[in-house]
Amino acid sequence: MDVLVLIPYMKGWTPGQRSSIELWEKVLEPSGIHLYFVPFETAGLHALLYQRGQWVGKIREMINAYLKRLRTLKNVDSFDCVFVYREAALVGPAFLERLIAKKKPIIYCLDDPLYLPYRSPFNHYLSYLKCFSKISSICRMSKVVIVNSPKIKEYVSQYNKNIWEIPCLVDTDEYVFHKRVVASDPVCVGWTGSSSTLANLCLIESALCELKNRVRHRVHLIGSQDFNLSGVECTSQMWRKESEVDDLRQMDVGLIPLPDNDWNHCKFFLKSVQYMALGIPPVASPIGSNPEVIEHGVTGFLADTTKEWVDYLELLVHDSSLRSKMAENAARVAEEKYSLKAHRNRILEAFGSVLK
Repeated sequence: MDVLVLIPYMKGWTPGQRSSIELWEKVLEPSGIHLYFVPFETAGLHALLYQRGQWVGKIREMINAYLKRLRTLKNVDSFDCVFVYREAALVGPAFLERLIAKKKPIIYCLDDPLYLPYRSPFNHYLSYLKCFSKISSICRMSKVVIVNSPKIKEYVSQYNKNIWEIPCLVDTDEYVFHKRVVASDPVCVGWTGSSSTLANLCLIESALCELKNRVRHRVHLIGSQDFNLSGVECTSQMWRKESEVDDLRQMDVGLIPLPDNDWNHCKFFLKSVQYMALGIPPVASPIGSNPEVIEHGVTGFLADTTKEWVDYLELLVHDSSLRSKMAENAARVAEEKYSLKAHRNRILEAFGSVLK
């Protein structure tokens, strides 16, 4: 089966794509399901999209990207079906999806609640050009819909019955757990994220300041060179695709602070699974997928108040035996429930159902 894969962003860069269709390729290709990736994003748009302002350049590159996508669809008859990740274009109504559905069955992957209005911190009101209402239409016209959380599945079920729930996954051939014989000195409390989630760390700024007064540790943050956290001493670095796993291995404890909003209540958080697969016990806000993925007190902690954040972090930093036990538990659960290996058959069945 030949599948045209329409992704919004350049391959290899965004967490959602990398933990879904880009990773699934490893089990699909050997089974005779061949993927042909075509990103909407051009190199020029990629360079501008997460900069503030630059409106003229962004609009110009968005138009170029849309025209390029239209040219791609002229070849849709060469494929057995089309996989649409989130949306065929970053802006506009479901026009492109309607063109596709007239010719080929669609496998639609919805792993974020794009039906909820969202204002980008970088693109402000240009976000509303995304046409949030188009998501229900895409669900209706698709032959198969793949989601990653129960909340998104509940939404999609209003419009489509052929739904497959597959969580964000890690490749445990790459995310290999190594039991630590000697702990880091000092113990490293860390966070990884994208430019759009940097502000989440402000939610635990006071907790990290208090933790500094309670127990010796260090803080390492991945995703930016400047996190602007007042009173928090930390080292930081940009995210690097080629060394992501090694960079995460610096951490002994992982942070997942999240604002309490409708968007996050629907989401599955890849960060949780990445930490756990490497044996990094997470401390996370009890929002979205976290209460399901993280067993409180067994594979990590769920913290809702500043006091809970400080207490759980202090406990993990101070108690090496607890940290070691949680690391083993977390890695085992990640292997059993959130690995590519564990969901191989389900991925193949979801793709196979498009031809039934």
